[in-house]
Amino acid sequence: MVVITILAGLHILDSTTNALWIAGIAAWLAALLLFADTSRVLKVQVSLILLIGIAMIVYALQHAVVVDTNALISANTGLMTMIAAVGFLRLVVIPETEQEESLPIGKKAFLQTIFGLSVSSSIINISAPILISDRIHRRHPLGRFSSQTFTRIFCGVSSWSPFFAAMAVVLTYVSDASLPWIIVAGFPFMLIGFIGVYLEARIRYPEEVEAFVGYPTHLSALKVPAILIITVVLMSQLLPTTPILVLIAISALLVTCAVLILRHGMHGSIDRLNAHVMNGLPRIVNELCLFLAAGVLAGGISALIIYGVFENPFNQFDAITAAEVLAIMLLCSFCGIHPIIMISSFAPMIMSLNPDPNLLAATFLFAWHLGTCSNPLSGTTLIFQGRYGIPSWKLAFWNWPYAIVMAIIGAFWLQIVAQAFP
Repeated sequence: MVVITILAGLHILDSTTNALWIAGIAAWLAALLLFADTSRVLKVQVSLILLIGIAMIVYALQHAVVVDTNALISANTGLMTMIAAVGFLRLVVIPETEQEESLPIGKKAFLQTIFGLSVSSSIINISAPILISDRIHRRHPLGRFSSQTFTRIFCGVSSWSPFFAAMAVVLTYVSDASLPWIIVAGFPFMLIGFIGVYLEARIRYPEEVEAFVGYPTHLSALKVPAILIITVVLMSQLLPTTPILVLIAISALLVTCAVLILRHGMHGSIDRLNAHVMNGLPRIVNELCLFLAAGVLAGGISALIIYGVFENPFNQFDAITAAEVLAIMLLCSFCGIHPIIMISSFAPMIMSLNPDPNLLAATFLFAWHLGTCSNPLSGTTLIFQGRYGIPSWKLAFWNWPYAIVMAIIGAFWLQIVAQAFP
């Protein structure tokens, strides 16, 4: 899937027919092979999504609607290719010299840790909080304070990072959105959340901050992220017609291979890459299954809306509507509905209104930020439950006050960015 999608994005293969079909089939075959390894909760979610999407498609076909089968098969292959490629970066982002370094303690360690988590998460996604939390958990078991802090900081990165799964989803469903505009709009929102988490910790949890066992973060850890960002910018100039998701995927793979060769030589690099392909790459099965199912759901909704079988509940999309969508998506997240489901449901409806794509993209990213940390069935909360014994419903509930406050701030921020960056 990854190789064919990249070749199609580079126009080496036909990107309109056969190549996308093959990439889509490869993605579905991978999902089928790995589906048994997913949790029971995810199996239920994916099955329900697929059943609803297929039911919509069957209903549309009964009304003589022409369904785009190519979109159903390969709608999210670009998204999944980016996620899979970015996963390779975990091999190089956190240097091995830090693996056995003693862990710092105290206020400085707390700030250092959440800063390092934010930076590394923007590149390697969920791998960052796992790597950091695992080391801290061995020394000092994670409790309410550390777990809610880490999930809030990690999920906040989705507001702006071009290497995050959320950005891939949004650029897939809102393809006309401008990546620089989204970053400019989303980074301050993430920063507000970061500052809020830090101030709340210093005011409400002073004892926990003083005794906090942190993770060592050095300026050297910023080298690979900086190189990656520069590579993406250069690639976008060299290949202006290549989709941004493909450019990010290519850049991630190139940077990973280059850094591995410099550190470990050719043979050592091949061994590490092979180990990741065999053991690390299959771990994205949760996202793979969920996003493929969401593509079917989105295809069904699109068919019903475009041909008038399903009435669009929205009349227009402006800053006020954006705030309403943000609130609806957050409430749905509280009930356990993943943001990708809401995005795949809302996007076809709203896109038919010819909205400002940048405003819509920012709304979806803010909803992802707040929805994933406050959703008892999101991958983030379920990972903390499985690895550290913290019930996902408790962790989500602990994050509800943060999500509600940030949703109010986000609603006002959307009004501002809609006016300041038309």
